[in-house]
Amino acid sequence: MVILKRTLLIIGGILLFFLLGSIIYLKANPPLSSNGISFYADDEKKRVVEIVNSGFANINLQNVLINGNKAENVELGASRTNHMVAGGGLEEDPYITFHKINKIEVQPELSPEEQKALYEEDDRKIIKHYGLRAFGNEIPEKITIKYMYSFIPYSLEVDVTE
Repeated sequence: MVILKRTLLIIGGILLFFLLGSIIYLKANPPLSSNGISFYADDEKKRVVEIVNSGFANINLQNVLINGNKAENVELGASRTNHMVAGGGLEEDPYITFHKINKIEVQPELSPEEQKALYEEDDRKIIKHYGLRAFGNEIPEKITIKYMYSFIPYSLEVDVTE
């Protein structure tokens, strides 16, 4: 009986150690990053931030702040071609769609091999790129993206000044 209790205690300790280690690792290595920013010549209050999920699970966007204030208009762009959700031509591309930020999840980034295979197959069903389009009444200087990843809250701050 004593051996069983000791064994359960050791197993519980090991599991707790791995759980805490995993949480510390995840907090130290946030999965969401920004690869670029697009500016609009005709609207200085509008920005598109290209975002990439370098993790292994989906990301749920929760909230977006512009200059520390709740963003008035924010959309998550999803591209089903090699056209990134940045730069010009977003409105004209039928394979780039915009959604409310909590309607779709940001899936992990595809490997170069997966992207190449999808390009060769001309697959237009799988999302290949994501971008966050934000606009409102003030010129953005900093966009803060709050999100959940593996039940852990994170935030990403992006400097969007020219």
